[in-house]
Amino acid sequence: MNVREYWGAVQNTIQAAPHVISFEIAFEEIDYRECYIRGKLQLTGGLQLHIAEYVITGPTLERTKYRYHLQDADGRMLARWDNAPHHQEVATFPHHRHEADGTVKNSPAMDIEAVLQAVVVFF
Repeated sequence: MNVREYWGAVQNTIQAAPHVISFEIAFEEIDYRECYIRGKLQLTGGLQLHIAEYVITGPTLERTKYRYHLQDADGRMLARWDNAPHHQEVATFPHHRHEADGTVKNSPAMDIEAVLQAVVVFF
């Protein structure tokens, strides 16, 4: 898969999610196998999901860096999933989830499809 195919799959995933009202996403092609995607999705209930991911699509798909930040209409963080290597104490290191109360929890590796499924518990 090249980055343009990946970008198309991301757009399809976002457009298929029934709780996405609108979105503004930027796509930066580094080369045919590397890209950076970032933007904001407006969700049901006034929630916003800010996304950023650096992806290498070949020879295997890797999200070398990602961040998915969910906030309410007032800008308060509800949850953030990322793979920054700063919480070595979690069993799923480097993947983890920041909670609104400041705690950090285990999290599987996330992608846009998985995070769009995970946010439904906040509606």
